[in-house]
Amino acid sequence: MRTLSRLLAISTAPGCPAPTPATAPTELGPDGTAALVLRPHDHSYAEPDLLTLRERVLTGKGVAELAAPFAAVAAENGVVTVAADWLGMRQLYGVQGEGWAAIGTSARELGILAGRGPDHEALGVFRLVGHFLDQDTAFDGVTTLRAGHGWTLTDGRLTENEIQPGDFRVEEAPPTEEAVRELADVLRTSMEHLLDEYPDAVLQLSGGLDTRLVLAAIPPARRVGLKTLTLSANDSGDAATAALLAEKTRMQQEVIDLSDLERLEPSEVHRLVLDAARRHEQILNPLHLAMLEWVEEQTSDAPRITGLGGELSRGMYYPMQRQHSGVTPKLVNRLAKWRIFSLDPVDSTCLDPVFARESEAATMSRLHDIFGGMSGDWLSATDAYYYRQRYHRAVGGVITSSCTEHTGLNPLLHPRFVAIAEALPPDVKRGSRFNARLLSALDPDLAALPMDTGVRPSALMAPRPLALIRTARDKGTKVVHKTRQRLSRRGDIGTVHSALARSLVTYWRSEPRLLEPVAASGLVDLGWLDRLLAGPNIPAPATTGFLALLEGALSPG
Repeated sequence: MRTLSRLLAISTAPGCPAPTPATAPTELGPDGTAALVLRPHDHSYAEPDLLTLRERVLTGKGVAELAAPFAAVAAENGVVTVAADWLGMRQLYGVQGEGWAAIGTSARELGILAGRGPDHEALGVFRLVGHFLDQDTAFDGVTTLRAGHGWTLTDGRLTENEIQPGDFRVEEAPPTEEAVRELADVLRTSMEHLLDEYPDAVLQLSGGLDTRLVLAAIPPARRVGLKTLTLSANDSGDAATAALLAEKTRMQQEVIDLSDLERLEPSEVHRLVLDAARRHEQILNPLHLAMLEWVEEQTSDAPRITGLGGELSRGMYYPMQRQHSGVTPKLVNRLAKWRIFSLDPVDSTCLDPVFARESEAATMSRLHDIFGGMSGDWLSATDAYYYRQRYHRAVGGVITSSCTEHTGLNPLLHPRFVAIAEALPPDVKRGSRFNARLLSALDPDLAALPMDTGVRPSALMAPRPLALIRTARDKGTKVVHKTRQRLSRRGDIGTVHSALARSLVTYWRSEPRLLEPVAASGLVDLGWLDRLLAGPNIPAPATTGFLALLEGALSPG
């Protein structure tokens, strides 16, 4: 089956001239069908044949049976149809012009094709939240494909079509014990099928709870000799925790030391970051995307098992939040400043003062509009925000960045897991209690081993007051460590990002012309930019990454 890493398709209305792209539109080949991920598969990990894939894309029937991430394109009688997975994890882009329309895998390419500049409102949201919201991109008029939808392109029109949903949604979650039993069975069965179809798969193993769920679902006998991959960074307990798990289960462990990135020359870092910004469409901070790109260069193209998105069943936005009967503006404001806004936001002093002021007001207004459309209690509204926004755009952004480099295998994206996790009431999910109970049902021994935070998952299962006592005892000095991270707004890989930022700024100071398009954008304070290039201070990674995003989006080439 043919897989494309790039797609560009253009359609014009009769009599209308076609815009001229910088590179030629994609040739789909004689069968008119291609996958936009490596080796698409269904929820049992079986790969459809080309005719089945083509029929599903053209009709929309059965698309929901294909596992995320997924996307494919098919052409028939001059009509181009593109479909993506039901969760929208594979990001695709489209633009509607005057008498013409186009779809593709590059938002930047479509923005250049349409002669569109940067979307200031969307970039204002990005600089605070760390990802885009809804269907926004960095370019005015260029949008992403909505989750659960497809596009048809014909006669210069881009038409959105809802794909037929599967039968996996639930109106109400089953009782907790029943949900634990059902999802334990779903994960065990899923992992059996996965390893049958992909015996060479590599488990991306961290010290956290989500990948441990995936590991626990693998039968003990099949863990022996299983290859694992762990990213090691300063301030992270991932490597030590993963090593303990690998030793106890007799898996093979490969560790990639991210500190090797600190030894790259500034010119190499600039190339890596700029390529990542352009290849991955300004989805996330280019420093983080560059790190992921570099990791891909160090690894094989073997199928990769991950647990991305497990926050869906453990209430990502619950910490420091009390339950309330509904959404209020005060609650939205507080959540935005504590959790939705990035741990490492773009420094407002680097921005044009008007843009900084207006973007913060616009972002808060946008969040109020999003939460205003949600009914029910407050914590459930935060779950809905995660599911409809961060799940699609941030988690999907990470997945999209590598979906043509290796086959992504994620049992936590199984539709039944997603449906039940979304429907579970907050008191069941709070404090990761449900995931801890599920882990204990799958493998009590793994539930008793500490995570990278120092907490044993089994300690999370107790009623909340007792759980707080047990986890506080487990955490010890880790509580202080994590609190400092939160207050300093740094994550575990902050030192790696800081090293990339330092090298990138060093290169800009040697080649200041590179930031001329950024200076002309009207988004950055020119005095601040002059002081940056004069030295010696290095901005925080998010601020440096935002400048890199703008360079990648606005500079020619």
